[in-house]
Amino acid sequence: MSDEQATVHEAEAVAAPELPDGNYAIVEVLGHRTYVGRVAEVERFGSKMLQVEALFKGQLLDPLLIGGGSIYQFTPCSKEVAAKRGPTRNWDLPASALAIVPPALLPEPEPSFAPEFDDEPY
Repeated sequence: MSDEQATVHEAEAVAAPELPDGNYAIVEVLGHRTYVGRVAEVERFGSKMLQVEALFKGQLLDPLLIGGGSIYQFTPCSKEVAAKRGPTRNWDLPASALAIVPPALLPEPEPSFAPEFDDEPY
């Protein structure tokens, strides 16, 4: 491995925060939504639900609650596998999870190429 490759690899290792212990899984939910993250069974509103702390760019987001009947497939995995499979692009996250992503994890808005108009009438 070259010095440049080693430096990039070390930088990636430092940038990725250590994930907390817990149960991790890849959860496929009806509606073509897939969540990768830390999971737990919780009881809310008098029924059992799946709590998912979805991974995004190596960080856990706030919990989402999913009703048991909506789960299409549940694949338990290690936190290392979850970290590798977790989404890193906005469009990889379902809209419900994207809505709670902290602004610091979102990319800068792209510059607009639309012409700017003066406030003065013609």
